[in-house]
Amino acid sequence: MSAAAFADRLLRAVEAKKSCLVVGIDPVEDRLPPEVRAAAGGVGAARSAAALGRFGRDVVGAVAASAVAVKPNIAFFERFGPAGLEAFQSVCARAREAGLLVIADAKRGDLESTAEAYADAFLGDLPGTPGPLVDAITLNPYMGTDSMKPFLKRAREGGRGLFILVRTSNPSAAELQDQDCGGRPLYLRVADLVARWGADLEGESGFSAVGAVVGATVPRQAEEIRSALPRCVFLVPGYGAQGAGAAEVRPHFLPGGRGAVVNSSRGILLAHEKDSDRPWQEAVARAAERARLDLESVRTSVV
Repeated sequence: MSAAAFADRLLRAVEAKKSCLVVGIDPVEDRLPPEVRAAAGGVGAARSAAALGRFGRDVVGAVAASAVAVKPNIAFFERFGPAGLEAFQSVCARAREAGLLVIADAKRGDLESTAEAYADAFLGDLPGTPGPLVDAITLNPYMGTDSMKPFLKRAREGGRGLFILVRTSNPSAAELQDQDCGGRPLYLRVADLVARWGADLEGESGFSAVGAVVGATVPRQAEEIRSALPRCVFLVPGYGAQGAGAAEVRPHFLPGGRGAVVNSSRGILLAHEKDSDRPWQEAVARAAERARLDLESVRTSVV
């Protein structure tokens, strides 16, 4: 596996499937389809984890034809303890079986031995951990280069991908990320670091294994960040339930519609709430295909 194999694999999948859709798997127990909750065995946390695992695995099956990757958020699983972590890994394993790439939405970022432990857990090769099932991870860069070094090592040696938070889609992101830092906003300072961290990790596609999280809700900032990061794959949250449409993701792409994948979570996971006349898996599959077509209409028009 080459050093920057993740970016190469991801972009090949985008072209092969004519899709830039990533499906975020952020399951909330109270909003699962009733039949999923009813079928879960066990009691307490084990029962909750079983329901989330079943739902996540079935979501993978429903979206596999339309998406290039899934992005399970570990927080929704680890809240239920060891059983939740087992459910998380079962969703990742199902995605691998379905031919989808797996982006662990963990937003880790810490120093020295702690960062090394996180990197081992999510990007390592130890059986029984998420590592062997994960292709890429989201990271918080607030503690600087020291906190990124173990993950960069994994990207370099194991062909894994990193998505660094640069300018996020949430409303309060501006409180920190837009702050002036010597005449430039903080998010561009972070973009400079992302460029530096990924400079020696470019693969055959010309894109680095070090990517950036850049929200769909901030198209103006996305233009600036894209100019600063021409060799960086963007992971774009904020499309769909957070309010951004396909038009807002246009600035995230490079000419030819390259260099970005777009996440949708609630708009697909909760499709059964609006489309209750059919099996919930079919509602999810239809929502994923609508999102794929919507995004492709923009991606393929970027010149």
